[in-house]
Amino acid sequence: MIVLIRLRSLILVMLYPIYLVLLSFICVVLNLIFNNRKIDNFMIKIWAKGSCRMFGVRVSVNGEENIPKKIGCIYIFNHASYFDIWAMSGYLPSFRFGSKIELFRIPIFGWALRRVGVLPIDRERRESVFRVYAEAKERILIGDRFALAPEGTRQGREGQLGPFKSGPFVLAIQCGAPLVPVIIRNAGRVMPKDKIFPNWNRWSDEIILDVLPSIETRHLEVDAKKELMESTRMQMQKAVDGLRSSGLKS
Repeated sequence: MIVLIRLRSLILVMLYPIYLVLLSFICVVLNLIFNNRKIDNFMIKIWAKGSCRMFGVRVSVNGEENIPKKIGCIYIFNHASYFDIWAMSGYLPSFRFGSKIELFRIPIFGWALRRVGVLPIDRERRESVFRVYAEAKERILIGDRFALAPEGTRQGREGQLGPFKSGPFVLAIQCGAPLVPVIIRNAGRVMPKDKIFPNWNRWSDEIILDVLPSIETRHLEVDAKKELMESTRMQMQKAVDGLRSSGLKS
């Protein structure tokens, strides 16, 4: 059985670039023809849900009622795996995410990212990141939603949050947009940071998205970014510790 499981993972990883390029091409064409946000959202969900399902990953969501309705917001999440974005994009209300600049250089896929409004994050150039966030501010004010990883990059293991960067919190304060913390469970088990084969030792697995109560920022000034960052991190770590102590896998 384990041989079949690993063979499945190996074959799908080899075929995934074809799936990615095909969907990216269709997405670019549809965007050029219609330039319609609903169609873009639909294509993102097809890509994200398909990426999960082909590797035997189920996704469940707890606390979806905590997501603000009809206003812009910023999801912040613990980042342990590539599956974080696939799970969130496929199963939470539509949003755009921040992605490392290197992915925008991939032919066709990078074009699709730009066409649908994904944020290019250059982690080596701090001024570039804040310029991108300034552009995102205008979109948030008219109701767009974004998902940003305050840790900046994938962490080596789940269960312990890495240091937070201030960018997402400054953006939230400047926009007066609520922060919506999301705890992602099991994504690092499905595909750890240093692995390339999802579900290498199991046929299927489940990623759980725990949406925590939103945090208002309308009353804050930018000078309060450090306090907001620290209190949010404490809230998220407390949630992670609570899940772990209750016997649930985190």
